[in-house]
Amino acid sequence: MRPAGAPVMLNGMPYRETPPHPALRGLVRTYWSVEEQHTPHTQDHHFMPERTVRLTFYSGDAHVGTPGADDLTRLPPTYVLGLHRTPLRVVSVGFMRALGVELYPWGAQQLLGWTDGDDPTLAPARDPTLTRLGAQVRALLTLGAWEDARGHVETWLLARARTNARAPGIGVQAATHLYASLGAARITDLADTANVSVRHLERQFRAEVGVTPKVLARLIRFEEAHNRLWQQPDVPLAALAVDLGFADQAHFTREFRAFAHATPARLAQHLRHLSTFHVHM
Repeated sequence: MRPAGAPVMLNGMPYRETPPHPALRGLVRTYWSVEEQHTPHTQDHHFMPERTVRLTFYSGDAHVGTPGADDLTRLPPTYVLGLHRTPLRVVSVGFMRALGVELYPWGAQQLLGWTDGDDPTLAPARDPTLTRLGAQVRALLTLGAWEDARGHVETWLLARARTNARAPGIGVQAATHLYASLGAARITDLADTANVSVRHLERQFRAEVGVTPKVLARLIRFEEAHNRLWQQPDVPLAALAVDLGFADQAHFTREFRAFAHATPARLAQHLRHLSTFHVHM
């Protein structure tokens, strides 16, 4: 999980974000890239729940499972992961290069055919064109040809957008407001803005965005809280709870623990003892 626009130096090149083509900006938040030489001390990552969907291509060796479990599955070199509700454990071995696309959930629906609850190890297998793209991109990543790799991905996404992209409906418009408000916008206010009933907006939201307004709002607030703790582990938790619209610190702690399987205080303590923190592959 990465705060927007925050480069971090790993054991290789820094994590970088690149804006998408203007025709994709309502569907894609950013492209990102990173390379890293993993050691036994840096190979174990926990991928926290996120508010967006990631299409990732990587060259290297990685396995995925649940935190605390040793039963890991080979992570496909092209995978789609989005809006998961629990942490994932990923073990990355040796040298790795990764290129990713961070999409809004409606963008992932329209461009990738993503649906909520997709298994990241299975999603790419349904689309032969994505499988072929993955093979091309991985070959370019192996050569360190970042610009060519990103160009291949963007060309593919633009072609999909020309065929599948739709004008934003009231569900996507409401979701956009949720992102802008960091998850604090109330569904009743969003329905009033759209001049529809709450029930109608919820149905349209679920159909267009892929999840309910409540689920998306909770994920947005969780990731924002996680990102701020990562950037500033000493931030007062009570003040952070108020700033993000939680009823109180106890409410903040319950919500955070539901997604992270750890309290914000415990995570902040962990971060204070690290000089670097994991990024998404």
